[in-house]
Amino acid sequence: MNIKSLLLGSAAALLAVSGARAADAVVVAEPEPMEYVRICDVYGAGFYYIPGTETCLQIGGLVRYQINFDEDDEGFRKQTLARVHLDARSETEYGTFRRYIQLQGDIDDAEEGYNDGYDHDGTGNVFLRQAYFELGGLLVGLTDTLWDGDLSGEFDAAGGTRVNQIRYTFDAGNGIAVSIGLEEESNDFDYMPLVVGKVSISQGWGSVDLFAGYDDFYEEFALKGIAKIKATDALTVELLATYESGSTYFSNADPYIGSEWSLGGFLKYQVNEKLAIGAGGQYFADLTVDNVKLNVDAWTVGAVIDYTIVENLNAKLALNYGDSDAPADDGNFSGFLRLDASF
Repeated sequence: MNIKSLLLGSAAALLAVSGARAADAVVVAEPEPMEYVRICDVYGAGFYYIPGTETCLQIGGLVRYQINFDEDDEGFRKQTLARVHLDARSETEYGTFRRYIQLQGDIDDAEEGYNDGYDHDGTGNVFLRQAYFELGGLLVGLTDTLWDGDLSGEFDAAGGTRVNQIRYTFDAGNGIAVSIGLEEESNDFDYMPLVVGKVSISQGWGSVDLFAGYDDFYEEFALKGIAKIKATDALTVELLATYESGSTYFSNADPYIGSEWSLGGFLKYQVNEKLAIGAGGQYFADLTVDNVKLNVDAWTVGAVIDYTIVENLNAKLALNYGDSDAPADDGNFSGFLRLDASF
């Protein structure tokens, strides 16, 4: 074997080995183009398309710090809370499909008015504040009762809390909507739901909301009307009237604690784009507790100052006074300073 044959054989062997190694090589696929988050302006500010879908998502919330005052207390009461919400929406052949979740974490000293199964006793807690979905005019889940609605002050009481419910709203157009809801006042309470109806009219001059509710616990009903009228570009006049045939879950103070009838009013003046001031009062005739009339009337008055410090940072100062004709009632001053930082 000569040197030429040796070189040719070696070259052939090397080519064979190289070919075998090339056959075993890993081929890296071309990277997929990145899909950037797209703004979804169909439902307002803050919505983005979830990548790879046609669903729009908004993430938002607030941080609140509040200092409460009551002359019957021994000092200021302070509350700190945080809320976070997820709002997902998409379009279907039945209309807008919305999914909404709101969580709240707080620490305070026995704040009242929650319907969430927790004791607000200063230890702090995190709970599900709202969770529901909407498809077209149908709403199912936990949120504010259809009965919810009051004046813009902090002195007034018109009933309403958060409940599990099934609700349908028919949009008749021209600012008119009709809603009916079946609501559950408490888990495993009975088989008969609360029945609530509402008619809303919203026009350029303002709005009117009319409510009716039936509660089978005492077999009583409640009625409510709220009007908000734009007297001028800066001045809004708000009026409230309620009637209860007896104690109901819709009673204006708390469930089954209210009055036979009540009238209230509030004036709100928008001084400029940052500052608004308001004042008003409400009268409660024939206070009722658990369907027992107390033969006592009561009234409250209050004033509110709202100020926008910077965008998404709002301050509210409220001062209220309440009294009744009960012999042991000497009247009471209360109020709070609230700071809301939202995003």
